[in-house]
Amino acid sequence: MNKFEMEEKELKEKIEFCSLFIQYGKLVNANSDQSARAFKLRGDFEEELRVLELKKGTGQ
Repeated sequence: MNKFEMEEKELKEKIEFCSLFIQYGKLVNANSDQSARAFKLRGDFEEELRVLELKKGTGQ
């Protein structure tokens, strides 16, 4: 597994975690600030993934 694949896998796992936290946060007594933070982080990770995929596509 090369560097891009490992980083891509890690970002996808973080995005999935944030999505699950947003969806099921009430089960772990998350407050609204924590849910908002997870929502923002998910967006940041999705943006990082898009940039990584662009870099991967250009072969850098």
